[in-house]
Amino acid sequence: MLKSYLFMTIGAKGGTGKTTAMLLIADWLLSKGKNIQVIEADLENSGKAGGISHWFEDCLRVDIRSARECDMILETAAENEYTLVDLPANSGAEIKGWWKELITPQVLTEMKVEVIAVGSVTPYPGSAGGIFDWAAVFQDSCRYLVAKNMMHSKLAHFSDYFDSKAGQQFRKSYLPIEIKISTLLQEAMQQLVKSGSRPSLLAHDNSVPILLRQRVKNWFQSVFDQLEDSSIFSHPFKGDIPVA
Repeated sequence: MLKSYLFMTIGAKGGTGKTTAMLLIADWLLSKGKNIQVIEADLENSGKAGGISHWFEDCLRVDIRSARECDMILETAAENEYTLVDLPANSGAEIKGWWKELITPQVLTEMKVEVIAVGSVTPYPGSAGGIFDWAAVFQDSCRYLVAKNMMHSKLAHFSDYFDSKAGQQFRKSYLPIEIKISTLLQEAMQQLVKSGSRPSLLAHDNSVPILLRQRVKNWFQSVFDQLEDSSIFSHPFKGDIPVA
């Protein structure tokens, strides 16, 4: 294995759609025939609709309050080509402290792990600040993917992310990959949550009304297409370090 990829959610605010973004990324990788390892670190929501383990029951669970279990995230990533870890909201103190202590570009290069930090923003105020705070610690040691989550908002502009000084500096410095997650009809989202099936599997479940299935298919396919077009695994970013 030449290189492994670790997708890790970042940002302090809950309810912005980080888990939804991670679910869609995982589903996209699986649809491409990739083998993935999912890690649930949001133990408070483990098994619930708010946690990634709702869709991946056999995932690995870690407690980020333990520094040794934080190590396990990176060790697991080094053993798998694609690893996705869904961190709980307000987990910055634990993860950023661990990162400052141990994770250097040299460590990531030696372990042959590339980190893709996944943040999610909404059109509502206050959703983007946590991403900028995390980036101040991670800096050039990872790439950034930002999901612009429309949720059920009628607003179309992500002012915190695009217009603020911090947002403009973040985008200029780190050239984040950006995708948009469109609104999904509430009934279709409820069906998706109730089923516990990945979106691409629900789209082929004949027990679900066809129009709901089609809505789910249109929803996830839009994200899949954006991920495909993003060249996420060759996207240049400042401070790129060749893997030995």
